[in-house]
Amino acid sequence: MSFWFRDIISEGTLLGDHTLSVQRGINLGVILFIVSEALFFLGIFWAFFHSALTPTVELGAQWPPLGIEPVNPFELPLLNTAILLSSGATITYAHHSLIYGGREGALYGSIVTVLLAIIFTIFQGIEYDVSSFTISDGAFGTCFFFGTGFHGSIIYVALFIFIYIIHKTEIAANLKISSLRSSSINNNKLLITLPNTLTNKPKILPYYLKKEFIEWFVGFTDGEGNFNIRLTDLTDNTFKNVQFTFQIGLHKDEIEVLEYIMKTLQCGHISKSQNKINYFVNDINSLLHVIIPIFDYVNLNSSKFHHYELFKKSVLLTKDKSHLSDKGKLDLIAYQKEMQSMSGKWIPSSINNKIKITRYWLAGFIDAEATFSTNKHVPRFKLENHIKELELYNKIKEFFNVGNVLLSSSRVDRVNSNPTIILEINKVQELRENLIPLLYDNDYILLKTLKAQDFSLWLKLVDIYYKGYHTILEGKYVFDAIKLHINKYRLTTNNDLYENKNRISLLEINKLLSKLYLIESPYETKEGIRYYRNTTKLVSESVKITAIDKENNKKIYESMSECAKDLKISRKKIKECLSTGDTHNGYVFVIV
Repeated sequence: MSFWFRDIISEGTLLGDHTLSVQRGINLGVILFIVSEALFFLGIFWAFFHSALTPTVELGAQWPPLGIEPVNPFELPLLNTAILLSSGATITYAHHSLIYGGREGALYGSIVTVLLAIIFTIFQGIEYDVSSFTISDGAFGTCFFFGTGFHGSIIYVALFIFIYIIHKTEIAANLKISSLRSSSINNNKLLITLPNTLTNKPKILPYYLKKEFIEWFVGFTDGEGNFNIRLTDLTDNTFKNVQFTFQIGLHKDEIEVLEYIMKTLQCGHISKSQNKINYFVNDINSLLHVIIPIFDYVNLNSSKFHHYELFKKSVLLTKDKSHLSDKGKLDLIAYQKEMQSMSGKWIPSSINNKIKITRYWLAGFIDAEATFSTNKHVPRFKLENHIKELELYNKIKEFFNVGNVLLSSSRVDRVNSNPTIILEINKVQELRENLIPLLYDNDYILLKTLKAQDFSLWLKLVDIYYKGYHTILEGKYVFDAIKLHINKYRLTTNNDLYENKNRISLLEINKLLSKLYLIESPYETKEGIRYYRNTTKLVSESVKITAIDKENNKKIYESMSECAKDLKISRKKIKECLSTGDTHNGYVFVIV
C-alpha cells in the first residue's frame, strides 16, 4: 500500500499523469469502493436483523441470547458515535478549506480528524476489553465483533492512508529548489532541474537538453502545440479550480514522436482517444522548471508566442500562491479571456523583430506543418497556415531565399473557413539547392515525425523529375506508385483511399527504380544546366536568366518566361542566344 500511495502521489504531482480523464476515473473508483463498502455493511446488518427479529430455538428464542450481557448503547458506544460524527465534520471543514485555499484551516481540520480517529480507536479497544462475551459466543458475538471490528479496521487503514498522504504531500509542497537554476545554460545546452517528490529529502535531478532539440521542439510547438488555462466553476470574479496545460495533439500514427518528446523532457504523459494522441504537461513543477525555461531559452516564432506570454504569467502566479488571492484570481480570469479573444486573429506583432529562423527550428515547423507533395508530376513543397502567420511566413521565405508567398481567401464551401497564407517552392532547382540541403545534417534527416518517411520518398520523386524520367511511361508508373505511399496515403486510418488503386510495396518500387535508372535519362546535365539528351535544347522548367545590356546593366529573372515577358522577346529567341552566345536587341543572356 505504501508503494502504491507513493506512486499515486508522484504521478499526480511530479509526473503530471493525472489528466482530467484519469481524475474522473479515480473519482469513479472511490465511488465504487464506497458503494461496495455500503453493500458489505448491508450484509452485516442483514445478518444481525435476521437473527434479532426471528431468533431461533438454538438462540433460546430470544435476543440477545440467554446468557449474553450486551454493552449499554448509551455509554461508551454513544460517546464513540459522537466522536465518529465529529471527525466527519472536521474532515469536511478541512476539505472545504483546501478547496478555497485556506491552508491553515485544512491543516488544523486534518489534525483534529486524526486525533479523533486515534481516540475512537482507543475507546473501541476499551469497549472490546470490558465486553463479557467474545466473537465465538453465538450469532450475537459474531455480529457484534464482525460489524464493529470491520468498521474499526477501516478506521485503522484510513488513518494510515491519511497520515501517509499528509506526510508525503507536505514534503512535496515544501521542497526547495537549490541555487542551481533551471534556466542555466552550459554551452549549447539547457540545464533542467526538478525537485524530487519521491524521496524524503530534497534532491535535484539535473539533465541537459541540447539546443538543437530545443529549437526543433519550439518549431514543432509553433506548428502543433497549445497552451491552455482551464478555470472550473468560473463566475465573473472567481473560480473553483485552475489547471494549466501544455499540449501537442497528433494523429495516432505519430505515437513515436510524442514518446520521444516525453522521454527527452522527462515529464508529461500521453493519452489516446480513437485516432488522436495527445502529449500533456499539466503539473506545476514540470511547467515551471521544464516548459517555461525551454520557451524562454528559444522564443516561439508564431502567433503562439502571445499565448505563451499569458500562459507564463499565469503559471508564475503559483510560485508564491498568488493565484489563490482575490487579485490573483482576477488576473487569471483576465489572462484566460485575453487568450480566448486573440485566438484566430492577427495581432499587430511585437514579435516580428524576435523571429529567428534556424535549421532545427525550421525542421520542427516542417514536421508540424509542411507537405511534400506533387502537382501532376511536378514535385512541390508547401507550408500553409492561418493568415495571422503572414509575418512568420515572410521570414521563412527570406531564410529560404526562394519560394512564393500566396494569400488564399476563405473557402465558401467550408464552414468557419479562414483566409490562409501559403509558402510554396515548386522549382526543382530551388528544391535541390535551397530546401533539401537544409533538412540534412551529415546525411542525417533532421525531421523526426513520419514526414521523414514522406521526405525520403519525395526525394525519389524530385530525382525522377530532375532527370526527366517522368516524361516516359515507365517513369510515370513509378512516380505514381510512390505517391500512394506519402501524405494521406501513409496514414493507417486511410486504407480505404487506395482500395481500388494498384498500390505496390516499397520493396517493389525500389526494384522498379533500379530498372528505370538503367534506361538513359531523357534529360542530361551540363555544367549544372539541364538539356534534352543529345540536343542543345534547354529544359525550360525553371532556370534563372541574367540579361546584360550594352551598358553592362544586369537584370536577373526567375524564369525564361519572366525574362521573355519583360523584354518582349520570344522564349525561342532567348534559347537560341543562350545556346550560341549571340546578342539580341542589345542583350546578352546568361544562365545563372
